[in-house]
Amino acid sequence: MQLDWLQKKINEALPAETAMKGDRIGLQIQSGQENIKKLLITLEITEEVIEEAEKQQANCIITFHPLIFLPLTSIHNNERIGRLATKLIKKDIAVISVHTTFDSYIQGTSQILAERLGLRVEGFLVPDEHYKSVGMGVVATTDSPISEMDFLQRVSDICGSPVRWCNGNKKTVEKIAIVGGSGTSFMEQAFGSGADCFITADITYHQFHLARGRLMLVDPGHYEMEQFVTFGLAKLINTILNGEVEVVINSSVTNPINYFPGTTEYINKQKKIICVNEQFNMKK
Repeated sequence: MQLDWLQKKINEALPAETAMKGDRIGLQIQSGQENIKKLLITLEITEEVIEEAEKQQANCIITFHPLIFLPLTSIHNNERIGRLATKLIKKDIAVISVHTTFDSYIQGTSQILAERLGLRVEGFLVPDEHYKSVGMGVVATTDSPISEMDFLQRVSDICGSPVRWCNGNKKTVEKIAIVGGSGTSFMEQAFGSGADCFITADITYHQFHLARGRLMLVDPGHYEMEQFVTFGLAKLINTILNGEVEVVINSSVTNPINYFPGTTEYINKQKKIICVNEQFNMKK
C-alpha cells in the first residue's frame, strides 16, 4: 500500500479541516517509506512503541498524539523528540498523527469514554459548523440520576486512576459533558450545555474555583481519559483500508505518570485495558 494513498484514505475519514487550529496532524516522519506493509496504532510514541513496531515489522506508526508539535530547531539525542525521531528514521519507520481529527470524529475520543462509562451520548458539546456528524466533546446522560460519590467511583474504576474533582450545584448527576484530554478551553460550553458534570483533564486550581458550586468538575487525568483511543482508532483504520494492510495495536502502557499512594494498583488497571486492546491483534 502506498504511503500517499494511506494518507488520502485517513484524510477522507478524518478531514484535516476538522482539527483544532494549530494542531500537528498528518505525515510527521516519512523515513524514506513509500510502500507500507504493516501499521502499528498507538496513543503516543515512546521508546517501547518503536521497539514494538520493529518487532511487529510495522513500517508505519499511526499515533494519536503528535510526536512533533513545536517547531524543531535541532534534532539531538539528549532530548526526547530528537532521540525518538532519530530512531524512527534509522529504523525506516514512518509516522502519521491524527490527534484532534479523531477527537472530533463521531466515534472518537469523547464518545469512546462516554460508552465506557455506560452513558448514552445525546450529541456533540460543540458541533462543527461545516461538517455534519463532526464536533468536539459530547453531552451524555445516565439512565437515572446517580450520586456524586457513585459516579466518581465509576470514573475512577473505568479510567484506572484517582480523580480530582469539585462539587457542582446538586448531589446527583444525570447529564454529563465530556472532552477527552485537555478540554478546559471548552468550559464555557460545558456551563452552557445544562450539564451537571464536566469531565476533562488538566484542570487547574483556579478553574476548580470557578466551577465549584456551579458545575461538578471531574479530572481523571489526560492519559487516563485517552487510553481507550487506540482500539477505536484501529477499528476505524482497519475499516477504511478494508484489510489491505495489517493493523495492530501497541501493547505497552505509555502513561509517564506514577501515583502515590497506589502506583501498582492503578498501573495494573491500565495494563488490563491494554490487554483488552490486544484482543484486536489476536484476531488477525
